[in-house]
Amino acid sequence: MTALLIRNGWIFVNDAAKTIINGGDVLVVDDQIVEVGEDLSQRAAAYTDLKAIDAGNRLVLPGFVDAHMHSNEGYEMGRYDNLPLEIWLSEVYPPFHKSTLSARDKYLRAMLVGIVSVRSGVTTLQDDVINLGFKPDMVDATASAYRDLGLRGWLTASMWDESFCDSLPFLRDTMPADLVAALDALPRPGQAEQIALFRELHDNWHGKDNMRIILGPCGPQRCSRELLEEVAELSVEKDLPIHCHVLETRTQAVTGQEKYSRTLVQYLKDTGCLTHRLTMNHAVWLTEADIEMMGDARVSTTHNPLANLKLGSGIAPLRQLLNAGVNVALGCDGVASADTADMFAAFKAAAMIHKVGTHDYHDWVSAHEVMHMATLGGARSSLMDQQVGSIEVGKQADIILLDRKAWGFIPMHDAIQQIAFSANSEAVQTSIIAGRVVMEDRNLTFVDEEALREEIAESAERFRREECPAMSRHAATVRPWLDAMHTTAASRDVGLGVSPLRVPPNRSRPEDTSRLN
Repeated sequence: MTALLIRNGWIFVNDAAKTIINGGDVLVVDDQIVEVGEDLSQRAAAYTDLKAIDAGNRLVLPGFVDAHMHSNEGYEMGRYDNLPLEIWLSEVYPPFHKSTLSARDKYLRAMLVGIVSVRSGVTTLQDDVINLGFKPDMVDATASAYRDLGLRGWLTASMWDESFCDSLPFLRDTMPADLVAALDALPRPGQAEQIALFRELHDNWHGKDNMRIILGPCGPQRCSRELLEEVAELSVEKDLPIHCHVLETRTQAVTGQEKYSRTLVQYLKDTGCLTHRLTMNHAVWLTEADIEMMGDARVSTTHNPLANLKLGSGIAPLRQLLNAGVNVALGCDGVASADTADMFAAFKAAAMIHKVGTHDYHDWVSAHEVMHMATLGGARSSLMDQQVGSIEVGKQADIILLDRKAWGFIPMHDAIQQIAFSANSEAVQTSIIAGRVVMEDRNLTFVDEEALREEIAESAERFRREECPAMSRHAATVRPWLDAMHTTAASRDVGLGVSPLRVPPNRSRPEDTSRLN
């Protein structure tokens, strides 16, 4: 057995009692935390294979769980601006485009996202790998990169079997018939093939090298009822989470009305997916009835403020969700919408944006609530809160050490608030994942970062030079009709009563005083 002793740190246990131990030790044996307390050196001496880390000037925290990421967008940071989601999607995932990336390119792209994640304190990455080719190679490349880096990866087997025109409102009636026919003819595996791919990936990776494979129906409007019902059955059979994009935009709210004559939350309930195993990514355009259903079912949602702001999607009603009993996790989201995998950026955004929309500051979201979203909330969203998310005996040793002398912590008032408002990810010095030191003093220990940087840069430049122009050409084939769809959807009443720049229920907006001056 190997042992690791973290000595004399300022330990934020992150338990229900909010325990903090200043000058405490954490003893790790193999991949588990076996004791947390003061001066554990005598107990640690029993282990001959022992590594000690002096944490005398370190904050010791549970590692962050980035609960929503799309690493397959890794080469598109900063490429897009001023595009709403549905139009943005046509640029990032253009119909008719066939990627020429090699397996090595896909590995390097995932490695880029993994490195940035680890360096910002992420020890678990919930990666919704959008797999347009419906082949195992995309997930294989991603899981291999995270394994080599030492990062804990929870990866979705992404699924959808509805056509392009049937997953968006109005298009079938407005597009030219020949374009509709061409879109309908695009290859799209059926339900049986999608489930077979999930089972293959699950058999190959689940429970190995700190990887998990979970169910990832892309969105209820993109999946047939039969596919969602089978996903719901698999979730129960294997006790696996479902991660699904739900009501990110007004257009998706309109889609629910147009396609199902109900909200997408109600539709998920009707298919059997609305259980404690479901995580709804984004969940911005919710009715009060939706929120009540979500709370009753004990679902989770991932809050992705960077992407929601960048794409103009709105601000999720976090206070209402939390009050209803919905578990909230924090995510960066894909790096073509959030434009970063740096968890500190998402943390800061989440701790700030909910201070607008209501003058009642008692309803604002606090930095400490965001800390829960970034740790135990993220773990709970994948049914892993008994394994990771806090520094407690019996849990996996996923621990990060932050420099107490970093500029953002001087002077030390409240460490969690300072993570939210003043420190940056450069404060993260050491990352321990499953008991292994993956980064020490900001040096990655299992990969050659500089060699990888050169190879990644070359691969990414080829993507920019060769793939991006073709992607733009293919996106242009559908752009006029997506623009018209977006305008039409914006005019539809989606039954919310308030904008997703939210005012909490039972409170009115502040009176408009502009005309009184």
